[in-house]
Amino acid sequence: MGSRERARRLRVYPVSAGLKGGLAGSVAMAALAILYGLIFYRSIWYPINLLAGAVYGQGTTFSTEVIAAFHVTPFVIATVIHLITSALVGLLYGVMLPMFPRRPILLGGIIAPVMWTGLIYATLDVVNPVMNERIDWRWFIASQFAFGIVAGLVVARHTPVRTLQYMPFAVRAGLEAGGLEHGHGEGPTR
Repeated sequence: MGSRERARRLRVYPVSAGLKGGLAGSVAMAALAILYGLIFYRSIWYPINLLAGAVYGQGTTFSTEVIAAFHVTPFVIATVIHLITSALVGLLYGVMLPMFPRRPILLGGIIAPVMWTGLIYATLDVVNPVMNERIDWRWFIASQFAFGIVAGLVVARHTPVRTLQYMPFAVRAGLEAGGLEHGHGEGPTR
């Protein structure tokens, strides 16, 4: 492997890029969810309350009218769930994108949403029974793809930073050790 190839491989996206991507993706996902609520239930609160059902809806049956109405506590719960989950998934994208550096849309827009949707499909009955019985999978999948595409694009727009993964441990640890600054057989860089 040449020095140019090694230098190219030593760059990853900063963690902050993943966080920003996740939050931007959350806006895209929320916009589609709200559009779904407006079209099918004439309420922006319907998808929000469904999400909050993971916490407040265990073992309870709610009417469509109750789910479509505004409630303060479910709104706060859904907002917290949505923002934390989106930030964590965005961080995951930031970590995974170096594996697909030239194809952020492949990872963010296709691979991750398919995997995430499969995981949710397999566990939703346990995690959120209210949402499981009322979910519209077509809109949910569209929301996942919107999240993934936006998050992937935001992360990919950031400038990758160099890592020290191929440098000797003493250099990565910040120890002063003569002769180790240049890595494995690479000459001095200026």
